[in-house]
Amino acid sequence: MIVWDEVHTERVCPGGVLDVREVRARVRRTLAGALGGNVAGFDLDDVDLMVCEVTTNAVRHSASGLVGGGVWVTVLLSPERLRVEIEDDGGSEGRPLIPAQGPGWCESGRGLMVVAGLADCWGSLPGRDGRFTVWFEVVR
Repeated sequence: MIVWDEVHTERVCPGGVLDVREVRARVRRTLAGALGGNVAGFDLDDVDLMVCEVTTNAVRHSASGLVGGGVWVTVLLSPERLRVEIEDDGGSEGRPLIPAQGPGWCESGRGLMVVAGLADCWGSLPGRDGRFTVWFEVVR
């Protein structure tokens, strides 16, 4: 069982169209203030990239990308582990997953593969009203 020392949850909803950069910046600000700023040992560039990939998927495949859409972002920290959860606004046609290689592979479909390659573990959870939460964890 993991005991999280800090849990920060925030809705990112700009009123217009959700900007992936704003989600990334908010996660960075949360990490800068968390655990007394002691996030050394976590590869924050990798965390930034995974936040961008997961948020981009939410924008492209759910109501999070509509005007007024947004995401719920949760950052959980323990001395050895960092977890980020991003919950979309629902409306997608299916569960987030790594698609099989096929036509169009060159244009899309690699985001969750990047997450799978960089994270120590990751997954998706169904939520209420057709929403999904995609999460990833990294270990120091």
